[in-house]
Amino acid sequence: MILRLILFLFGGILISLGDRVHLAYGLLTQDDTSFFGQAWWVIPTFGLVSVALYDGFRLTRHLTKEAPREATLKSCALACVLFLAAYASTGPLDAWGPWLAVLLTALWIPRVIARRSRAALLFSILLALLGPLGEITQVNTGRFAYDHPDLGQVPSWLFAIYLHGALAVHELESYLSARSAASPAKA
Repeated sequence: MILRLILFLFGGILISLGDRVHLAYGLLTQDDTSFFGQAWWVIPTFGLVSVALYDGFRLTRHLTKEAPREATLKSCALACVLFLAAYASTGPLDAWGPWLAVLLTALWIPRVIARRSRAALLFSILLALLGPLGEITQVNTGRFAYDHPDLGQVPSWLFAIYLHGALAVHELESYLSARSAASPAKA
């Protein structure tokens, strides 16, 4: 329970930083800006998404029968920084549209290959498909809108952010799995 609360808070805040970039560059309009210029629901939504992604990757790893990757706190931090860098790059480079999607995907490919993980590859692809669909669903509720969509209601580079996010989830889940396996079971 404590782990999920930490994931909720950490993920909610971390991912909301990317949305802050989108707001600052005028790529995103939210229905509410009452929470320090951002909608009140952003951090809780991303917090819930973070917990779901963690559990989703655990399930994916279980289904592919893979052991957790050896991960360190440093490798987790690096994966999170690379995710945020990919996310933040979409602010100033939004006008690149599909070319930015190609660039971010090209940067993701060696990262996923280096992992040698079917679970990371499968989870990345699933997240890159389902994430934008989830955002389209939220756009249809009127909670937010992309101001320069070039692929229906979303930007063409959006799926590539999810590719990088999946690798951050992979690294974090591996690190936490190894730590929980190393600590004695609590009754």
